[in-house]
Amino acid sequence: MEHTSAALRVGAARGPHVPDPRTLINAFDHQLRGFRTFWFDRIAPAGPVVRPAAQGAELEGAVVYLADLLRRAVWHLGEDCRARHRALGLDERLTAFYGDEEFENAYATVMGRPDVILTDAGWKFIEFNFCSSTGGQVYLHLLNDLWRQLLPDAVLGTLTLADPLKARADVVRSVLAELGLDPRVAVVGHLPDVFVGGYTGSRRYYDIEVESLRKSGIAADYFDTDEFIEALDAGRVPHPLVLERTVPQEWLDAGRDIRPLLRIRKCGSAVLTPQSSYQAANKQLFALLSKGQDWMSDEDRAFTRRYLPWSRGIREEKVEFQGESRQLEELLRRRREDFVIKRSDGDQNFDVHIGSRTEPAAWEHVITRAKAAGTWIAQEAVHSTRIRADVLDRDRDSYLGISTGAVFGPLFMGGRMTGCGVRYDVPAPGGAGPGAAASSILGSVGWYED
Repeated sequence: MEHTSAALRVGAARGPHVPDPRTLINAFDHQLRGFRTFWFDRIAPAGPVVRPAAQGAELEGAVVYLADLLRRAVWHLGEDCRARHRALGLDERLTAFYGDEEFENAYATVMGRPDVILTDAGWKFIEFNFCSSTGGQVYLHLLNDLWRQLLPDAVLGTLTLADPLKARADVVRSVLAELGLDPRVAVVGHLPDVFVGGYTGSRRYYDIEVESLRKSGIAADYFDTDEFIEALDAGRVPHPLVLERTVPQEWLDAGRDIRPLLRIRKCGSAVLTPQSSYQAANKQLFALLSKGQDWMSDEDRAFTRRYLPWSRGIREEKVEFQGESRQLEELLRRRREDFVIKRSDGDQNFDVHIGSRTEPAAWEHVITRAKAAGTWIAQEAVHSTRIRADVLDRDRDSYLGISTGAVFGPLFMGGRMTGCGVRYDVPAPGGAGPGAAASSILGSVGWYED
């Protein structure tokens, strides 16, 4: 049942307990100073999206179970990292990134974020990204901090708003203790990667991460990738643990030289997360689980039926779908609007093709590409139930209550859910022509007790 706290709903839509629109705009501009993003340029969230705590508890339990299930699925692919890498058909240039097998196995799924859709039938996971570069951590920290500052105490007392950076610092401290390392961490990133609205030269995005680690008692410093390489050359990096905020496959896709990232991986420090994280995140695992594997328990199979959409590797020829046996290509052509075709090692919606939004000729091209690659998957499209959200239209300086579809992104760190983001559609700009495409924004989720 859709529910929003009456105080939050009235306040976000009309005040007086939530600041007036201009105050909220100024608060956003201050909170995001030093870096910009398209998410909040025109329409911004006026408060968290609120959902029942029981729904959040179910989501957390499913996230934890799925993380373990994916880890086990990887282990059944081969005896070691490189064997699993090749079983998934991953880029051979990345095999050098693997480290000690024990470290790889222990920390491959220590950090991640699935994409989950709340359908009329419940939660459905469409993918699970594992790595220390998982997006949303800083934004959720800033959004929830903003709501704690601006929402009235009566409303805050009804909600749980997590701090993912604090939770991540707890995980990092645990890893340092497990490895017997001094609490010193280098955060290594690439500044242009995080400035969706244009590179400004500011380091505040990563400074926020560093400050959170320091507050937890960890001596942390930020290095851009080239700076870390320079420090290595000069023998100036005493940090026994590196929190890597770059993705080797993304660098390959962008045509960048990955040798600096390999140099970081082999610098002698422990590096989170290990390369095996990307194996656990590979979408082919969804196809394997959906099809069913001999090693799966009855509980695994029941979980998969409940929480994962029907998925198959594009290499499959004949498949069973909704009680019928068909050739996969024929199924994809005849029921284009019912499917999504995805590259299995892509990230940030790269090479995700939604049949209902793709013309038949283009869809045929996608099928051809997917078959040639051999590692893509087809997945049944799932549809979001409508959720309520309160937003601020910055063009009109006014609040709107909207009903919209959404994709939830619960952050997973150290075996638990540590905050939840939500991307949801917002109205097209005022004055836009008929049929103008809506855009989406990122918000955070607050869980309330019924």
